[in-house]
Amino acid sequence: MRIPDEVRKCVVYLGLEESIGSTMQKKYRGTGFFVGIQSTKIPGASYLYLVTAKHVATKLIGKTFYVRLNTTNGKSLDIPCNPSRWWFHPTDDAADVAILPLGLDQQKFEFVAIPSEMFLTEVIRKLKGIGAGDEIFITGLFVHHKGNAKNIPIMRMGNIAMVPDERIPITNFGDMEAYLIEARSIGGLSGSPVFVIEVVDPLDRRIHLLGLIQGHWDVKPETIIDEATEDSETRAGVNVGIAIVTPASKILEIINCNEMQKLRDDLEASQISKA
Repeated sequence: MRIPDEVRKCVVYLGLEESIGSTMQKKYRGTGFFVGIQSTKIPGASYLYLVTAKHVATKLIGKTFYVRLNTTNGKSLDIPCNPSRWWFHPTDDAADVAILPLGLDQQKFEFVAIPSEMFLTEVIRKLKGIGAGDEIFITGLFVHHKGNAKNIPIMRMGNIAMVPDERIPITNFGDMEAYLIEARSIGGLSGSPVFVIEVVDPLDRRIHLLGLIQGHWDVKPETIIDEATEDSETRAGVNVGIAIVTPASKILEIINCNEMQKLRDDLEASQISKA
C-alpha cells in the first residue's frame, strides 16, 4: 500500500545538546508525534499533545531539550523546551508513554495532529476484526539521516505478529500491555507512531493508530539470549525482527485522566467567561 505523505507530518524529533569533540551539537535520538483532542465545550477548538515513549521522556526531565519541527517554508527549527512536567499513565507504571501539552503556530509550523477518532482501542479492534497478519507501518527518526534542511521521517512496514491476551515481560518495565509486530525496529524509533491498515474492501483501506514503538528484542551475539531493547539509541546485538508496541488506548487513558480533564475544563471555563 502506498502510504500518504501527510502521515509523516505528525512526527517530530527529540534530542539534547551533546559534547562532540570541542563543540556542543544537537543530537536527536527519539521520535515524538502529535495528537489532537477536540474541545467538548468550545466549537472548533482543540488541544495539541506531544506523545513519545516514557523511557525517552525520562531522559529529558530537568533538561532543556529540543523538538525539531518542520516549518511551512520547507525548512526546520529546533525548539528548546524545559517543561515543568511530563504526564505519565496514572495507574500503569509499565505503560511506556509520556505526554506533553503544547501550543504551536499553525502558520509557522507544518504539522498534522492525529485525531482521537483514529485511535484503535481494544473494543474497536475486536469490532473491526483487526489482528495478527494485518499490515502496519511505522514512521519516525532514522538516526543515520534525519534530514539536513528538514525532518525526513523513515517508513518501516510490517504486520501484527501477536495480540496477547496477557501482559508481556519487558526488560526494565516489568509486565506490559503490548502488541507485537513483525517489523525491524531500530534505534531512534522509540516513541514513533505505529499505524495499522484496515482493509474494508480492495478499494477502501483505512488507517488507525495502533500505538507507539517501545522497543524490540535483541539477541546478544556472545550469549544468544533474547532481551528487550529500547529504541532510543543504537545498541549491539542481532535484531530478531519483533518490535513492541504500546497500545494507543494508553495514550487516551492519560489524556482522559481526571487531572488532565480538569485542566481542560478550567481552561475552557476561563475562555468562556471572557467571551
